[in-house]
Amino acid sequence: MTPKFGLFTPYTLRFHTENHKESSSNFLKRSLVLFDQMTYISPRQQDLGFLENIILNDSPKIATEIMTFFRPINNFVSEDFMNEISFSVNPESNMCYGPNREEFIIFIKNFLTKNFGFDAYNIKTKEEFEILDYYVSAVSADFNFLFQVSKKNKDISALYTELHRDAYTATYQGNSVSAERVLQKVCSINYFDFGKLSWEQIFELKKSDFLNDFRTKFNEWLIEYSELKDEQLFENKINKYIRTSNFAFLTKNKPKLGKSLTTGVLGNIPLPIPNPISIYTSIEQINKDVKNRKDFGWLFFIQEAFNQFTKN
Repeated sequence: MTPKFGLFTPYTLRFHTENHKESSSNFLKRSLVLFDQMTYISPRQQDLGFLENIILNDSPKIATEIMTFFRPINNFVSEDFMNEISFSVNPESNMCYGPNREEFIIFIKNFLTKNFGFDAYNIKTKEEFEILDYYVSAVSADFNFLFQVSKKNKDISALYTELHRDAYTATYQGNSVSAERVLQKVCSINYFDFGKLSWEQIFELKKSDFLNDFRTKFNEWLIEYSELKDEQLFENKINKYIRTSNFAFLTKNKPKLGKSLTTGVLGNIPLPIPNPISIYTSIEQINKDVKNRKDFGWLFFIQEAFNQFTKN
């Protein structure tokens, strides 16, 4: 069963924005292509209104319509469950207090040393200590929330950032896949970015007859990416697959002029009964359309998205 809702938190958006230096709206737009709606963990007091502020700043004229795509997490799980996962230590998902704490701390220190301009192994100031403390607690807690809630409700899929994924991989020596990264690979191959579309254009794409075809194909790519564990190989394979599919579609739909002219003439001959040639060609076209939908529906959606992007 494909999840219907993408789950995020204020921390999720913050981590993504800090890493990619782009608006949180871009992250949300990409995610809405993959899910029917989004759900979010209710923020702490200092983060109240965070979602409304993001959307108002990005698209004030249709902010009310945009908010219909977002639902608080208490629509799906109880407050008791949220309290339970806040005060319990699950070794499967709580990186800070689990058995692999040391590996997690090493990852965070390496991350801060690389990205924040100070040696996290040799803290010298109160500010540096506070940054270290924040990332240790926030990354672990956020990952735990996302993991536990999506595990509880199979209609929900956690939206992990690259920081979540890399921390998990380093802590458990495992493999975690970021759907955002896979989507970015697909976008880069097709020279556009869902995140750079306007909210109005995202609305239009969500009405597409081919959206579910794209999601189905995307989930196949997600599985393949997790199995390959090699970004460059995955990107090369997807690039080749999309290019090949373009040519395969053109080949299958190449007009056969001789046959087209003959059936066109015969199909228009007036008869006292329904013209069998006309009926046959109609059925043939329907069967062809069904086959094209099955094989290339995902490609039609990418084309629609690219056409929206070129309007900008």
